[in-house]
Amino acid sequence: MGDEILYRKQETSPKDINHERSEFYDRQAMAGWELSFKEGSLQRLRYLDAVLCRVTDPDEVERLKGRVGELIRETDPAAILGDPHLVTMVRWLFTEKGLVRLRERAKQTHKGVVADMADSLHQRGTG
Repeated sequence: MGDEILYRKQETSPKDINHERSEFYDRQAMAGWELSFKEGSLQRLRYLDAVLCRVTDPDEVERLKGRVGELIRETDPAAILGDPHLVTMVRWLFTEKGLVRLRERAKQTHKGVVADMADSLHQRGTG
């Protein structure tokens, strides 16, 4: 079987197109992160979560762990527990004990409100 479609020659090379697109998306991403820093500590935590996904140096992880701890103390604990990515970051950096402390702080802060949003039943949607 042969090709049944005749392809036209491209005016620009795919490398040029991808380079222009990547620069555009880089500018978009930087603008988004700059806006997130103005929005507050929850967005900063999301940014650090993205940074931690790419860090391989243990010293850098320890430095960022201290900053994450500061931001967790500043942020509403129920908001952190409502974001599965942040829950995973807390569990990774501070183990399950850190997550339990965060849940307890959320229960004290929001009495009468279900604050254990990071419960496995809640995340599966069966609770």
